[in-house]
Amino acid sequence: MSRSPNTRQRVLVCAGARHGEQGLAMMALLAMVLVLTTLAALVLYLTGKETALAAVRLTGAQSLYAAEGGAYAARSALMAYVNAYPLGSSTVDPSLGDAQASGWYAGGTNSIQTPFALFNYLVTDGQRLSASTTSPTFQVNWGLSWPHLKLQIGGAPVNPMGGGQYTASVQILANPQADASCSPAGSLCAVHKLGPSWYEIFYKYIVTSDGQVPPKFRRRVVLTGNFSVQLRLQSFSMYALFTDVHNSPTGGPVWFSSTTNFSGPVHTNGEFRFAQFPTFTNKLDSASGKAWFYNNGANIELSTPENVVGGTRVDAPLVPPDPNPQAATPANFTLGSATVPMPANSFNQQGVAVGRNPTDPSAVTTAQITSVIPELKNASSVPNGIYVPVADKNGVCRSDSGAAMMGGVYVQGTVDSLTMSVSGSTAVYTLVQGATQTTVTVDRANNNTTVSSNGWLPPPSGGTCPSGTPPGGPIRTFVGVPKGWQSGPGNDNAAVIYVNGNINALSGTLQQNEQASIVSAGSIGITGNVLYQTPPNPADPNSNPINVLGLYAAGGDIQIMPTAPNNLIIDAILMAGSSGSAYNSSVNVQNWNTGSPRGNVNLLGGLIEKYYGTFGTYNSTLGQQATGYGRAFTFDTRMSRGFTPPFFPTTNVFMVTGGSQSLAGVRPVWREATPP
Repeated sequence: MSRSPNTRQRVLVCAGARHGEQGLAMMALLAMVLVLTTLAALVLYLTGKETALAAVRLTGAQSLYAAEGGAYAARSALMAYVNAYPLGSSTVDPSLGDAQASGWYAGGTNSIQTPFALFNYLVTDGQRLSASTTSPTFQVNWGLSWPHLKLQIGGAPVNPMGGGQYTASVQILANPQADASCSPAGSLCAVHKLGPSWYEIFYKYIVTSDGQVPPKFRRRVVLTGNFSVQLRLQSFSMYALFTDVHNSPTGGPVWFSSTTNFSGPVHTNGEFRFAQFPTFTNKLDSASGKAWFYNNGANIELSTPENVVGGTRVDAPLVPPDPNPQAATPANFTLGSATVPMPANSFNQQGVAVGRNPTDPSAVTTAQITSVIPELKNASSVPNGIYVPVADKNGVCRSDSGAAMMGGVYVQGTVDSLTMSVSGSTAVYTLVQGATQTTVTVDRANNNTTVSSNGWLPPPSGGTCPSGTPPGGPIRTFVGVPKGWQSGPGNDNAAVIYVNGNINALSGTLQQNEQASIVSAGSIGITGNVLYQTPPNPADPNSNPINVLGLYAAGGDIQIMPTAPNNLIIDAILMAGSSGSAYNSSVNVQNWNTGSPRGNVNLLGGLIEKYYGTFGTYNSTLGQQATGYGRAFTFDTRMSRGFTPPFFPTTNVFMVTGGSQSLAGVRPVWREATPP
């Protein structure tokens, strides 16, 4: 069969068409591959860019976190430096005297006050910084070996923080506030006077922290805030135990044994004796450069803080609770510390009770007493009696209702009993002297004091007093509360009772709003439980109820009497003795070495005494109390936070505590700034 030429041509044409379609498909495929490759490259490029950008963002965030961490580290260093937190991190150098502190206050004139001079006297971990007296700036150095001191003067230390580092500074500025103690009254000043040798200083702080993640990422965080500190002479209430002479009143040696434990500061102006392993949670120091050690009966005096024989501890004050004396931490025991003199007398408390300025250290005169007791006007002496100093409202030599309080409560002569009690929201003090009973009811909510007595004196005859003035009623209500010194800054919760004699029997419950000091020129006998209506929890640093009680027997003993109950409870700071008295004062138990065991004296507070008083006898063979009381003492930790009974005796050493504008626990103002 023959084919025509056209047929072959059609076949060739069809074959060519198929090859063309395949080429087009190949080109399309290649184009798609190119597009996909381009897209993939673009995706990879963008992913790389995003990864790089994420890395930049991450590194930038790390530098910010380093800056922020450094800022808060700097603030923590400041808190430790000014003793805001932790408490006890800083003290005030003993060389600071009252005249210097008064000079910083400068009579309340802001332009000549020197609030920054304080920083030259703060002691942290045994170190003092020499700061500028005009707006000091501290550098943060977290590499310092001290546990609390992380500030220094000068330099710009680099501190590691995570994967980066920071440099930080703390600048302090004055922050004047209005106060009546400023001059003129009510104007602004940075240093306020709260009371005798008691100041509050107001500051601002600026923390600047630059965080860096090498090689070039930098961020800056700035923290600002306000704070204040209080500077005042240390109260003797700060001690869990203080002895002027560490012997019994009869001169016998006093040994601390393994049954001894004190949870607060302990000091003696004498010399300690240790038998085996007594424990001390807080600091322990003595003015003596030596201590006695039992040494298995062969007593030995050493100038070291422990007795070690052949590498083995034989006697040593330790820190609880490790039961292994060889592994336990040695107590914070300092030999040869500064002597802390006891007060010379109780003139301060006696004067305050009749409204005198507590800065006056002189003996209280008859004229000062009679000038604030209307019934004693023109009297040449002060007869025995219970007095509430008030103004002579009507000029009739009589304590009339509505008169203003001029002091606290003043008693001439011995008091048979003084009982504290609570009536609703008021505090009640009942005093008995012979046939006279006087009840003082303090209503702080309404700022008045009601006195009921069957022993009001008639107005004196003659002189400037009107003749024939009728006696007032047995119940009189006065304006104000018995806080003692009324004319200057003071604590409106204070109550001061001074007895120019002995208090034979004291007991009762202190109302929850009362801060009372009960002082006798002689001795105080405790015949019953002495309680706080609202006691603190010593283990909780946030437990700060208001009520606090100080008992001070300036010229005699504080003595637990035979009528006191077994397992006696005393919530108070107890102090017995003064350097101006020849009596060997102590806190002790009457008839301590006779009769049956009486349980423990459960003291919540502190014990300050001229000599170490005796509480009972202990049978070491049986491991039991034989006579008298055992000691179950708990330090009232509020005393380390600046609490103290009003006008309680003070030492000659200043202390610094947090003020009304707290640094610890207050959030600062945070902002980010541009680093240089």
